[in-house]
Amino acid sequence: MKAAKMKSLRPLALISFMAAAPAFADDPRWRDCRTCHMVEAPDGSILARGGRSGPNLFGIAGRPLAADSAFRFYSDDLRAAADTGARWSEENFLAYMANPDQFLRSVTGNEQAESGMHVEMRNGAREVFDYLRSLSN
Repeated sequence: MKAAKMKSLRPLALISFMAAAPAFADDPRWRDCRTCHMVEAPDGSILARGGRSGPNLFGIAGRPLAADSAFRFYSDDLRAAADTGARWSEENFLAYMANPDQFLRSVTGNEQAESGMHVEMRNGAREVFDYLRSLSN
């Protein structure tokens, strides 16, 4: 009985998160991101307002690195990391957010690799990834 009750609670947790997702747009973690990034759906709907100096983060969960074809300013090192076939898995996103340069150095093997992003997020990156994933579904 207890296992059945636990399974029935999972959809409630998902619904609670989805209901909270729009409120995340005001969260300080997203405020740092939105300085450079926005989330715009393919139909042009703005799902999360933000800057345009960074790539659109719509559909980032699972897509290849440097895959926003409308963004032309990826660093050479991020493009090199993309050439390895790396994707924005949750694990890669968290590693990148914690230390973008170190992530690129690890993926490319280039000890001089640098990211164009100058923000490190050691806490809360998982919530940002979940937020972005929720906007892209």
